Amino acid sequence: MWAVGSRPHDSGMPTPQRLLTTVALTAAALGALTLTACGTQGAAGKPAPAALSATPSATPSPRMLSGEELERHPDPTVRAQAVAIRITNTCAPGTARELPPLPAVTDLAEEVKGPPGGEQPPVPAEPPVPAEPPTPADVPVPLPTDLPEPPGVDAPASYDEVPLDKVDRCAADAHADRVRAAFAAGPPADEAALRKALAGADYLPENVHRMPGGGALRVRVDLRDLSPNDNLALEVTATAGGVRVDAFGAPTGRDREITEIRRTGRT
Repeated sequence: MWAVGSRPHDSGMPTPQRLLTTVALTAAALGALTLTACGTQGAAGKPAPAALSATPSATPSPRMLSGEELERHPDPTVRAQAVAIRITNTCAPGTARELPPLPAVTDLAEEVKGPPGGEQPPVPAEPPVPAEPPTPADVPVPLPTDLPEPPGVDAPASYDEVPLDKVDRCAADAHADRVRAAFAAGPPADEAALRKALAGADYLPENVHRMPGGGALRVRVDLRDLSPNDNLALEVTATAGGVRVDAFGAPTGRDREITEIRRTGRT
């Protein structure tokens, strides 16, 4: 499940686990900055003289958003993640870990500038992982009985679609409803209009891929990094009245481009 483990591939874009780590550390750093901006306290709990002389025009701390409020966060990546988490937990309660509260800023990374003097705020260290007891070299480590055989070095990558399970299908239906609602006013005039509407529905531009060939305008929305089992993708085709949305399963691994996945009965 993507909310509790890392992906087996590296896409170069923020995966849910990578995003969770980034935003959690950023939120902690911003909290430290907020405490620094408030000034030091005297022995009696009163602001020290240096704090009293601070300029009143200091930038206020940004408002923190949490829960469903994160679906209206200024950062599109946070919005996309928040929507995906809500949909997943609606289909399978408790499956996806919630995002931590985050400041309402456009770019989380830009907010961590550090206090005056160039010193960086302390970032809490991750708790140490308990060490496992050493295993004698002559004692074989048993493997799970249901562990599949690893693919050979020259095993070809699969480009065939894979089935969606019940939870993925539930999430697919929810995403498809959101996409159709984005085109309720009519079909997109061109690819730019289609991409703009999808971005307005919180689907990241880097996840939208134009399908090659002629015919009707068609794109695929890669949701593998935002789906319960890392397989979900949408195919969006412009129609006379709006769009048609078809969900399908894509193999994991970014060496399999979403536009190259062969769908059953389709090209």
